[in-house]
Amino acid sequence: MNNKKINNIKKHICFISAGHLSSNPRLIKEATLASKKGYKVSIIAIQTLEKLVPFENEILAQNPNWKTYIYPFYKKKLLYIIGTLFHHLAKRIPNLASHFEYGKMSINTPFWLSFYSLLKNVKADIYSNHNIYLTPLVYQIAKKNKAKFGMDIEDAYAFIKAKNIDEIEKSIMKIEKKYFPKADYITAASPLYVDFYNKLYQNLPKIIPVLNVFEEIKKQEKKDYKDRKNINNLSLYWFSQTIGKERGIEQVIQALNMLNRDDIELHLRGEVNQETKKYFLDLAKMQNIKQNIFFHELVSNQELALRTTEHDIGLALETGFSINNELAISNKIFQYINSSLSIIASKTQGQSSLLNKNKEIGLLIDIQNIKEFAQKIEILANSKQNPQENNLLEIQKKASKNLSKTKYNWNMEGQKFIKIIEKTLS
Repeated sequence: MNNKKINNIKKHICFISAGHLSSNPRLIKEATLASKKGYKVSIIAIQTLEKLVPFENEILAQNPNWKTYIYPFYKKKLLYIIGTLFHHLAKRIPNLASHFEYGKMSINTPFWLSFYSLLKNVKADIYSNHNIYLTPLVYQIAKKNKAKFGMDIEDAYAFIKAKNIDEIEKSIMKIEKKYFPKADYITAASPLYVDFYNKLYQNLPKIIPVLNVFEEIKKQEKKDYKDRKNINNLSLYWFSQTIGKERGIEQVIQALNMLNRDDIELHLRGEVNQETKKYFLDLAKMQNIKQNIFFHELVSNQELALRTTEHDIGLALETGFSINNELAISNKIFQYINSSLSIIASKTQGQSSLLNKNKEIGLLIDIQNIKEFAQKIEILANSKQNPQENNLLEIQKKASKNLSKTKYNWNMEGQKFIKIIEKTLS
């Protein structure tokens, strides 16, 4: 065992983020675990928003063994400007650009030069790519350094906006078709991506699902409520990087209008502008509904886990607006399980596959059926107020807690990733 760890120290994994490190908890978990297992870890990322930098500084302070290469785009824009010029030129003459190394790299993203300036200095044994647009560049660097090339499918990238095959992002599909078969390993955030990609492309390496689960939250001696206003009310909770339209929030407010109860709070966490905030508040028809809708700022990943535990029900309201949205299992569902919440989830293929296997943790809804949505909320609101007569809410919360200990936790799921790395390097 000790010899194995000594050998791992000699191996170097370079993780490539799609953008801000703090916005990529999947990469953070993999990098943290790899470092704990004795691997040398390097991180490649960029920073476009200064307000997220403190969150990243906190992550880096917790992982002093990482070697980080982060380009601060928010204050150094020269490489972005040059990269953008190359990008627009290459898009105009793609056939000519594809004959040149820089041309190939610049076709896909204006950020290529910033990433290239960092990546060219890192010589690793494995390049673990989480950025679809940089795939050609990462593959070239890996090949040049005679290293392994790993690909993570966190989304069905070419289908993020596509409702059908005719609306796919053709430039991304071209990347996937060319480079995915060349990968030494492929991981996927949703089990449904496995069959989907195996039917889409030929000669792929085995795709291994690695779920976006989290480490078990340490038990708090005393819960500190920072979000909730009245702990006797039922608390509904939704979070994302951005609070926006057509993400299921309209439907939950409509359901609350239908119920017209004073004992239900709706908590929304994410970046939001005043116009969007007003839009959602205006959807609340009664003042008692409006005054129980609360908006919360983004917090660090560590703080997010603690804030989530304050609430009763986690809302996973994917609308299935695209092929990817149908197949994905959102991070938030696993955060809710990790935080011992009951779950109300829309019936997308990805979320249905999870909830149908674990029916005890929550309820599935047709996101467009407001009456059904309201009925499901009311069942749990009544359970909150009269647990002696109906303890469904408490049953579901305890079931989530049990699943986070026995099935959906990173201590278990992360071992899949480590085995992939070990096999790739053997």
